[in-house]
Amino acid sequence: MGRNVRVLLVVSVLFGVAGGIYEIVLPYYLKDQGLSFTNMGYVFAASTLAMFVVRIGLGGLADRWGSKRLYAVAVASVALACFGTPLTSGLALLIIFKTLREVGVLARDTAHPILLFAEGRSRFADFIGKTRGVEFFFQALGTLLAGLGWVMLGLRGMFWAAAAALVLALLLLGLGVRTTPRREPAPGAKLGTLLSFDLPRNLQVIMVANFIFSIGLSTSHSFIMPLFFTEKFGVDAAQVSTVMVLHRLTSVLPLLFAGYLSARHYKSVYIGAFIIEGVTIAAGGLIPNFFWAAAVWLLHDLLGAGVWIPIQSAIIQEECREGSRGLDLSKTLAFSALGGAVGPVLAGYLAGISVSAPYVVSGILVTISAGVLCALKLAPRAAVEAAA
Repeated sequence: MGRNVRVLLVVSVLFGVAGGIYEIVLPYYLKDQGLSFTNMGYVFAASTLAMFVVRIGLGGLADRWGSKRLYAVAVASVALACFGTPLTSGLALLIIFKTLREVGVLARDTAHPILLFAEGRSRFADFIGKTRGVEFFFQALGTLLAGLGWVMLGLRGMFWAAAAALVLALLLLGLGVRTTPRREPAPGAKLGTLLSFDLPRNLQVIMVANFIFSIGLSTSHSFIMPLFFTEKFGVDAAQVSTVMVLHRLTSVLPLLFAGYLSARHYKSVYIGAFIIEGVTIAAGGLIPNFFWAAAVWLLHDLLGAGVWIPIQSAIIQEECREGSRGLDLSKTLAFSALGGAVGPVLAGYLAGISVSAPYVVSGILVTISAGVLCALKLAPRAAVEAAA
């Protein structure tokens, strides 16, 4: 494991801690400010819509600037959002800071795999699995720290603790990652090119599947995720924090062992993991007992996301074209994530009917998205390894 991979591993640790704090604290902060479920949905949805075009442009910048610079801008924007969010209670400013945070997160999601792919194509699935696995583990730690820390520091103090971790990550990234300067920057893409569907066929398939998937996932994995357990079962914040900690830990083990997964079975495992994720999310919303609902729901990452994340990342990187890798990647992920603007609004309305409804609808949509992946046509593994 080279120097850059080790540094990115540490950056992932700090990013994970900050993310774990932010994701558990934000819904309770919004509730504390008196926002309704519907307005919470708007905060989460508006940020997704706003970041769509921005993210595609940032992918092009990765080709022009280099991924390290884009990575640094991404981390800085997330830090600024964590710092500024607890300074306001106005809906407009909350949306702005949430947008700034999500743009940064997704820009990092563009730069991070490109840097790892440059370190070794044949080991990419291993590198992405380990860095994401470590990140999720420390997201769990961040969630635990938030559950314990806001008693002493308050919600505002926990936001600022997350910002401090991100500033440290930014320093490590700047000082520790070494990249080769580009001799000639890639030409800038026109707006028509940025918004076109000019992508390899497999990327288009993944994009459509993930668009449906992101509608489904964001219906349950938004503001409603921790509030579901509080509202339905009457459990306190400490118990919800425990579930959220386990939520992050369940994906760690499969991610850490992603390098051992046979690439010959990528497609079938990819589809199967989507189906399992959908079924377990829906089941979690239907089970009337807190313990069993949480236990079944937690399987969605252990047998779902923890398995398909490195597979999807590897397929996308292999399908992206040289010379426009950042643009191809960012377009695929941006169009995929656009469905995330629908989910939170849908959750806001569904939660007004039944707090269980967002989870059930979420699981159904995620399961449906698996069917689209059947259209993938992956090259024989031997050809891929020869190209690498």
